[in-house]
Amino acid sequence: MRDDRAVGRWTRAWGWLRAVVLCGGVVALIAIGWNDTVKLLRWQPPGIDFMPMWAAAHQAFVHPRWVYDFTRLTRFQQPLLADYPFRGQRPFVYPPAALLIFAPFGQAPFVVANELWTALGLIAIVWVVATQLTSQKFLALLVMVLAPASLLVLVTGQVTFLIAAMGLAGLLSLKTRPLVAGLLFGVAGMIKPQAMVLLPVALVAIGAWRTMAATAFAAALMVFVSVLAFGVDAWIDWLSAVSRFGTMVMRSPGLVRGMITPTALGITVRLDPGALDIWRLGFGVGALAMVWTVFRNTEDLARRLTALFGGALFISPYAMHYDAGLLAPAIALMLTRRLQPGAWTAALVASGVLCCAAIPHWGAAAVTAFILAVSFTPETAFAGRLRLAERAAEPQGEAATSIRASS
Repeated sequence: MRDDRAVGRWTRAWGWLRAVVLCGGVVALIAIGWNDTVKLLRWQPPGIDFMPMWAAAHQAFVHPRWVYDFTRLTRFQQPLLADYPFRGQRPFVYPPAALLIFAPFGQAPFVVANELWTALGLIAIVWVVATQLTSQKFLALLVMVLAPASLLVLVTGQVTFLIAAMGLAGLLSLKTRPLVAGLLFGVAGMIKPQAMVLLPVALVAIGAWRTMAATAFAAALMVFVSVLAFGVDAWIDWLSAVSRFGTMVMRSPGLVRGMITPTALGITVRLDPGALDIWRLGFGVGALAMVWTVFRNTEDLARRLTALFGGALFISPYAMHYDAGLLAPAIALMLTRRLQPGAWTAALVASGVLCCAAIPHWGAAAVTAFILAVSFTPETAFAGRLRLAERAAEPQGEAATSIRASS
């Protein structure tokens, strides 16, 4: 009985300590986020990255050849940028199939459309993640949403949260609803193909053939409908736009400093072209091995999510700091499901590393470290011998039995 009371006291103390630490983290993230957001909004309007999506959705049915014309689409957006010093190009480089998702928003005024779009992404990610959290849900969700990369998603109107929500929901549905998982993966892949580039490796690794077939069907259906709606020329224009956009991004020092890929890290440390090619090849092969290994060996959601989206970042030549929001759900999952002191502390440290994603130049190093650490660290690592958190969740009788059996 005395042992029961001791474990109970330690468990409650540990729970309170976790809550205090998370509250401190939330306060710090609010302060950092407020400061960064104020600075950013002096330079550009809210929803600046949603603006090309809105403009393309609007023009797709009016001037379809403008959708992938960088100059004309930027000119169409100029009135919305008139009160800000930002003067860069605002191209649309998502596949024509993505226009099927953006089309309804293009019919509303930009401010209204941006608010609806941002709310959709936020609600989707919070709802999907919240269903998987076991303790201190509110604080964990706040940490996820207030992480610097996540705030950038909300301020700029990026698609990141929507893709992360569909990806996580798909992972959750793999066993029980494989066709639903395929539908979610297919739609996500048609909006942001580079984020789902390693999905086939993951599905083959676990033998999810029905999900693979459903994914291919959903993607093919979206392509077919988009051809009917916008024509084959839209896909030809898109392929050209992707090439031009990649060249434009990689030649812009201002954009490279905000990238989070290993390629950007190699550029930051000034690798010569030959060494950079080897560096990229190494991370590309490593990404394939990482996804295969993680999906074969574990069903842990945080690890699978990180391997899938993190591997995509390893392969992609460019991805911006807000793309680290794809990994933000892993923070919440780890902070509420790895409750033993050592495992939780490791999760907290990893979360802090991911919060460095928005640091110019070195955000790439932080994201790379987070991906490797989370993907290759088992969820039971650092758990220690005394499983306080697990015993807290047990009925008192079971906890007492467990204590006596281990003593």
